[in-house]
Amino acid sequence: MSTLPARTGWHWVKQALQLFRKQPGALMALFFCCMFMSLFSLVVPLLGSVAPTLLAPMFSIALLQACADIDHDQRALPRLVFCGFRKPARGPLLGLGLLYLLVMLFALAVLSWLDDGVLIKMATRQIPMDKDMLENSRSALFVSSGIYMLGWMLTSLAAPLIYWQKMTLAKALFFSVVTVARDFKAFLAAAVVLFLMFQIGSAIPVLLFDSAQLEVTAIFTLFLIMVVLMHCTLYACYRQIFGTPEASAPPAAPPTA
Repeated sequence: MSTLPARTGWHWVKQALQLFRKQPGALMALFFCCMFMSLFSLVVPLLGSVAPTLLAPMFSIALLQACADIDHDQRALPRLVFCGFRKPARGPLLGLGLLYLLVMLFALAVLSWLDDGVLIKMATRQIPMDKDMLENSRSALFVSSGIYMLGWMLTSLAAPLIYWQKMTLAKALFFSVVTVARDFKAFLAAAVVLFLMFQIGSAIPVLLFDSAQLEVTAIFTLFLIMVVLMHCTLYACYRQIFGTPEASAPPAAPPTA
C-alpha cells in the first residue's frame, strides 16, 4: 500500500470535528462516564494507583464505538462505557493497558535520570516547589513526554484492532506499529494540528478573563474536549485505513402499519 501524505492528518481532524458536531453532548457525557469509572477504580485495593492506566484502552473503545454509532446515525449512549470490558476483547485490552503502564514507567525513569528526580520529588512534595528548578527540568520533561507520546502513537490503533478486528494483542500491536510507522507523516500532522488547536484555544481564556479560576476552568474544559476530539480523529484514521466498523446495535426497524 502507498503511504498517506501529511495532509491526510488534517483531513482526519476535519472529519473528527464534523463527527463531534453531530452529537457533542452525547460524546462528552460518555467521556464523563469513563472519567467517573476511572476515578472509581482508584479505590481498588493494590491496583488503585495503576488501574486508570490499565483500563485506559477499554475506555478508549467506548469513545471509538460511540464515534462508530454516530457515523451510522445512531445515538451514542452511556452504556457504551462497558463495551470494552466484554469478552473476548477484555483480556487483550488489559494487556495493552499493561503495556501503556510500562511505557509510562519507562518515560518516568528517563525523566528521573535526566533531572535527577527533581520534578518527581516536587510532585510528591518531597522537596518544595522552585521556579528555577522547574525551568531547568523543562527539557527533561519534554524528552520524557515525547517518549510517552511516541509510544502511545505507535500503539494507538491496537485497541480498535483488538475490538473490531478480533486480533490478538501481539497481532494488533504489529499492525498498529507498522501502519503508524508507514504513515507517520499523516499521524504526526494530525497530532500537530490538535496540539495547535489546544494551544490557540487555551490562549483565548487568558485574553478574555481576569480571574485565574475562570481561566483554569476554561482551559481544563477545553482539554477534556480535546481528549474526545483526539478519539474522533483516531476513529477517522481507522475508518480510512481499515474500513468503517459496525455500529454497536443494528438500527431499529421502522414501525409497520
